[in-house]
Amino acid sequence: MNPEKCEEKELNKSFENMGFIQKIEMYKRGRLGVRQTEMKEFEVIQKVEKLTYPQDWQTYNNAKTKDKLIVQGLLLELLEFFNEEEPKNRCVGRPSFTLKEQVLSMFIYCYNRFSSRRSIPDIEMAKRHNMLSKTPHFNSVLNMFKLPRMTNVLCDLVEITSMPMRMFEEHFSIDSSGFSTSMFERWVDMRTQKPAKIRAWKKVHVISGAKTNIISAVGVTEATAADCPQLIPLVEKVSKRFEMKEFSADKAYLSRNNLKALAAVGAVPYIPFKSNSTENQRGCRIWKTMFTYFTTNQAKFMERYHLRSNVESTFSMLKRNYGNRLRMKGYDSQINEILMKCLCHNLSVLVQETFELGLNIDLNICAEEYYAQKQT
Repeated sequence: MNPEKCEEKELNKSFENMGFIQKIEMYKRGRLGVRQTEMKEFEVIQKVEKLTYPQDWQTYNNAKTKDKLIVQGLLLELLEFFNEEEPKNRCVGRPSFTLKEQVLSMFIYCYNRFSSRRSIPDIEMAKRHNMLSKTPHFNSVLNMFKLPRMTNVLCDLVEITSMPMRMFEEHFSIDSSGFSTSMFERWVDMRTQKPAKIRAWKKVHVISGAKTNIISAVGVTEATAADCPQLIPLVEKVSKRFEMKEFSADKAYLSRNNLKALAAVGAVPYIPFKSNSTENQRGCRIWKTMFTYFTTNQAKFMERYHLRSNVESTFSMLKRNYGNRLRMKGYDSQINEILMKCLCHNLSVLVQETFELGLNIDLNICAEEYYAQKQT
């Protein structure tokens, strides 16, 4: 490389580090053999400070180093609410496991992210601490994910573990993300008409709080399912346990029915409008109200809307800590594995907030209130 160009780059780099913008032209040697430079423009600008979010490292370290112990204690406390009687035919045939033992075994398998065989030592330790009546076979742990009744149980547990954050969460966000599987599907390219194989995946729809990233409602659909119809059923679940004041979502959830459902529960919907949207309300008054606010006060609108990025952080936490790939192969097993990942995430968030906010969490009271509301 030309040494003059190298020197020019180094000089420009030094000025950029000082916060300056300049244009420098290099000239060849003059008649006297002295290198000449001429500075055409020189402008001083104010350096923009990057936003930083300070972390209380002492609290964070305490939460993460004690996370596994406290999480198991919270789960056992919650499972005490399910006082399932042992089957009468316990002595006939192979001994079965209670619901509490099944959920605990599944939790250890997903929390550690080990294979079913490598999870057995941790399950054995739980048995030695009298958490289990006996240690299951590693294939039995996988078969527990196949039980259809586990889907409703795990959905209830995810929603119950979000209830301690009711006094802190007011702004909620919804989004969807995919979890890949080990299965492949046939795919035909419409342009080339050539068959191919693509990896199958499940789509997870989540409503999370903007402050603590707690998952307050979750739904699992096929990969090709649309996002927009999933908002109303999930919002109805959250509104029974939380006081929703604001709600943010991307344009995929924009519809008059969704805005009307959010207004019915008392939440201000911060959903940006599309380029072809009009103010025609068509029987939905909140549509015209939010459209006017979006067009006349777009800066303030987008400031509240951008709290939606917290649901992206929720998915990041969920996938980094508990994996973005599903190891189960059956339909029910994959759904239950996703729900168990969400339960692990919620319990970990509760531990973090216990240290940061000084909460005293009683999940038994939350479970009693949850099932009392569910029966009404």
